[in-house]
Amino acid sequence: MFLFVLTDFMVSVISEDESIIKNINPTRISMKMWKLPSSGNRQAANAEIFNCSKIKENDKEEGFFYFRDKVIPNKAGSYCIQFAFTVDKSTILNSDQILIDVIPNEPVKLVPDCLPSTPAVSNVPPIANRTLVKDLSLNIVDEHNNRTGTNLIGKIIAKIKSSNEEDTEIPLFNGKVRMIEFPFIKGSAEIKDLVLAENSPGRDSTEYFIVFEPQLPALSRILEPYCLPFMFYNDFRKQQQMAALTKERDQLSQSIVLYRNLFDASNQLVSEMKCQAQEAGTKEVHLRNELKKQHINIPTTQQIPHVDMLLKQKISEQEGLKKQPRRSCTLPNYSKGNPDILGKIAHLAQIEDDEAAKVISWHLASDMDCVVTLTTDAARRIFDETQGRQQVLPLDSIYKKTLPDWNRPLPHLRNGKNYFRPIGNPVFARDLLTFPDNTDHCQTVFGMLLGDTIILDNLDAANHYRKEVVKITHCPTLLTREGDRIRSNGKFGGLQNKAPPMDKLRGMVFGAPLPRLYQTLAGQIDLLQQYRSAVCKLSSVTKELNVQIDYLNTPDMQKKKQELSEQEKNLERIEQKLGRCSFSLNIYSEVDIIINTVVILRLLSIFNGERL
Repeated sequence: MFLFVLTDFMVSVISEDESIIKNINPTRISMKMWKLPSSGNRQAANAEIFNCSKIKENDKEEGFFYFRDKVIPNKAGSYCIQFAFTVDKSTILNSDQILIDVIPNEPVKLVPDCLPSTPAVSNVPPIANRTLVKDLSLNIVDEHNNRTGTNLIGKIIAKIKSSNEEDTEIPLFNGKVRMIEFPFIKGSAEIKDLVLAENSPGRDSTEYFIVFEPQLPALSRILEPYCLPFMFYNDFRKQQQMAALTKERDQLSQSIVLYRNLFDASNQLVSEMKCQAQEAGTKEVHLRNELKKQHINIPTTQQIPHVDMLLKQKISEQEGLKKQPRRSCTLPNYSKGNPDILGKIAHLAQIEDDEAAKVISWHLASDMDCVVTLTTDAARRIFDETQGRQQVLPLDSIYKKTLPDWNRPLPHLRNGKNYFRPIGNPVFARDLLTFPDNTDHCQTVFGMLLGDTIILDNLDAANHYRKEVVKITHCPTLLTREGDRIRSNGKFGGLQNKAPPMDKLRGMVFGAPLPRLYQTLAGQIDLLQQYRSAVCKLSSVTKELNVQIDYLNTPDMQKKKQELSEQEKNLERIEQKLGRCSFSLNIYSEVDIIINTVVILRLLSIFNGERL
């Protein structure tokens, strides 16, 4: 069977300034699809949710997410598609809704609206005892049981056949005819008052079939006919008895199917609960081991009170670190609430090491007060408002192809080769920066301002490094943690190449980020919260599992199992009386509806703590 798929969708998240937001976790983007009710486009509770497709080699558009090969729903009707971006636990951004119509496929078979019970007839004079079909509606459907072919016109030919091809005693329809035609109009045919002939031939206590074959001139393919089995009897009284047995058989068949599906659903529910309990237990063990790596041990009993105590302690420590004094930039920032204004350069980055912060801040002293904007228009407005006194830097005016590669190795490590062994712990100055916000834009700004500037421990180490680097390539500007600078042309010394003490920078210095312990505590708090949720989930699922297992062993369920066994024996006895050798069940469309309803109600009642 072929699977038809929807068109590919390419989705992006747009910010307020109409730019595409990048670096979004693909798991936060989803596609939802649901069948529309008779009125309204409100999202259904049972909407189907799809995740992003894997990125292909030719997907070079950064910031775009792809939804490919999503199968078209089987059931015909109107559907709604909507994309969602999960900002956080309480905020979800939804796209505009896309409406699609799923139409039926090609016709494949003829089926009734409602499958009837198996008729039991005889060839006696009363018409009621010879009636095969009182009222039956036949329709054409596709492979997914969607009604189709409403534009087709033709006829339905009814014939009686035997399962034994060598059987020559085939019953006849009323009027001693072998076939009857019924009109087929707009995809449907109404079969009314189909009667067996009086004194019709046929073997007593034998099952025959009425075959309804569609003949549609406008359709080139042959459709699968619909076959309706019926029992034929020669004796009126016997026919009455067999009709009663047939009715009882059909009722038992339906009841057995209901019982079996009840037990199957209960057993499936137990299996799913066991899987959930196993998954919850595995997650609890995994998180416990992750906490052990953080030197946090959880007792095997009373986990929740212990975790709550640890959470309270860790959060208190974190708040204490947050309140501790640390280096900060005292330069007033420039903010007008405009998303096109990022702020002053001094406020865009943070540096943990005090010595590195001093020398890098001094090296960029002439730029620290500059306001960075996304657009030239925003920069021009600031220029006009300050009568030209404020430095501005619009990012849309930067030639980005000359910016350094943020992942480029140090000069002495070119082409994967270590040309010499440096001293003084060299590192790119840009690698010492952390950006609280707007990482991509900040990398552009400081990539332009710092370039490949390198920082080392002292002047001797810097001179040694430059001396060796120039043998193989150009050497960038070198800074030292002691405050010296060697320019890219090799010049050093003098007051203009020596950073003053920190207090002389008058607050124009990059601030310090929160201590690393703060981030460590944040990770521990997150792990503890996940572990607490996992323990609660494990306890809840285990409790529900035990309740369900106990329910399966209740006297009520044991009684139902006994009733099923008795009904199966009764059905086998009736089948033998009807003259059949094989034991089979007829499954009706009405029964399917009942079964589905029972199973759904059953599952809902269990999760709500009730019992049917």
